[in-house]
Amino acid sequence: MALDNYQLNLQAQNTHKVPIRNRPDKYAETPLAKRARFEVSEGQRPAEYFAPFKYLPVTEKDVTTEDYVIIPKGRILGSLSAYDLTPAGGIKDIPESGTLYGFTNQVTSAIGTYSQTESYFGYDDYITNLVVPANGGTATNLFYTALDVTAGSITGSGTYAVAGDALPMPANAPIGVAFHDWYQDIRGKNLNYRMWPDGGHVLTDWYVEVPYAIEASGVQTLRAESTDDAAARALFAGVSNQYAYLTVKPTYGDSLGLKPGQFVDSDAIGNYKLQSAGSLTANKTAQTVGKVIGIDNRFPKSALDEVQTYPGSRMPGTQTAGLPSFLFEFVVAAETAIGNTPTIESVLNAVQTGTYGVARIQLMVS
Repeated sequence: MALDNYQLNLQAQNTHKVPIRNRPDKYAETPLAKRARFEVSEGQRPAEYFAPFKYLPVTEKDVTTEDYVIIPKGRILGSLSAYDLTPAGGIKDIPESGTLYGFTNQVTSAIGTYSQTESYFGYDDYITNLVVPANGGTATNLFYTALDVTAGSITGSGTYAVAGDALPMPANAPIGVAFHDWYQDIRGKNLNYRMWPDGGHVLTDWYVEVPYAIEASGVQTLRAESTDDAAARALFAGVSNQYAYLTVKPTYGDSLGLKPGQFVDSDAIGNYKLQSAGSLTANKTAQTVGKVIGIDNRFPKSALDEVQTYPGSRMPGTQTAGLPSFLFEFVVAAETAIGNTPTIESVLNAVQTGTYGVARIQLMVS
């Protein structure tokens, strides 16, 4: 027999016409997709990695690092995804690779840019959402201040922030709260400095405490019902820029006052307020953040008022009238904002008479 009879004829194009035998059923396996991961993490701090929206206005300067905070600890948070087209500068789908404004070009003085997906200073692959203050489900504006001018804050349009400029925020729902101060995203601003990571996590289910203020009728200064009123904004900003807190406003319908069991949600800038005007029969909604469990204005405790602390130090003890430092400082800021001149004695009296105190809240964002 000729040798050619033992060789494959690759010119005949018959290979694709020859059938392939099916796999025996006894060797069948469930499709791999059916075995994919379902459980991701426990729900108190979901394993979702967020970055802050890069162009949020700053709230205060950290004296130690000289960096700026954009979200104080305890603030209620919403988020922006690639489907949010406003405000400018949000995260983009990976194929689009948006632009991040990040530094001042030392040659041209122009604002330099980075790619969101291709730059070292862009967003990590696992960052799909950007956190912003919650706003109670109503679109609102955040505003840049003189502090942003000092900080050299950049806007999503690639310009330096000017005091009074508005940053429009779409309506959102809470996804969690900040359990640490969140710093301004300055990655790429300086070649040799990157103190803070590009992202973090949120808290959704925990027992937390925040200071509260029960405001007198007619004194509407601490709750951000709307940020468009410049005069009101100037008053509450001195408090809200530093603290997350709960407000009770009788003239806004909170006629029941502060009672355990009431649901709380977010005001226009991510601070806590009573849901449904303080109703005891309100249902939990997409805007519900938690439920008030404990109300505490029984201070001082554990003889803390007998602990001698240095005058002017505001260390817990005699210089805070035995109040916890966070509560004392909050009351001082709040009283100052409404035009009073607080003293150690007046701060303690305001707490003991029930105007201020500590609200303990069971978070139930999930």
